[in-house]
Amino acid sequence: MRRLRHQQRRDRRAHRGMVSLPSPDHDWQGFDAALTQLETSVEMLRQRFERVRELQAQQAQVEEQLKVSGLSAEDLKQLQERLQDLELQLESHLFDWRSLREPFWQAVRFGGIGVIIGWILHAIANR
Repeated sequence: MRRLRHQQRRDRRAHRGMVSLPSPDHDWQGFDAALTQLETSVEMLRQRFERVRELQAQQAQVEEQLKVSGLSAEDLKQLQERLQDLELQLESHLFDWRSLREPFWQAVRFGGIGVIIGWILHAIANR
């Protein structure tokens, strides 16, 4: 008798758990969308990585050309300008303003909450 009651309780718990689960189609759609977004992000990262590798190779090549003695002043100036341009491009590929979007809004949100709490505490303290 005890076993039967225990089994019935377990069945009810399992039944309640099954009712609360979302539909399988819903889970797969969300997973598929997340996977697609991940694949897109990985591809963009791969492209940025390849571009950085290309720029670093060009930078090394220009630095080697600068070490060669016997370059004219004009050639030297052009190579230095090219080197500065490559360094700027590398920095722009390594640093992305979009990566600061989320931390910026978190700072605004939590900083704003801190200011509001500070005003409330100040008002309470001055009573």
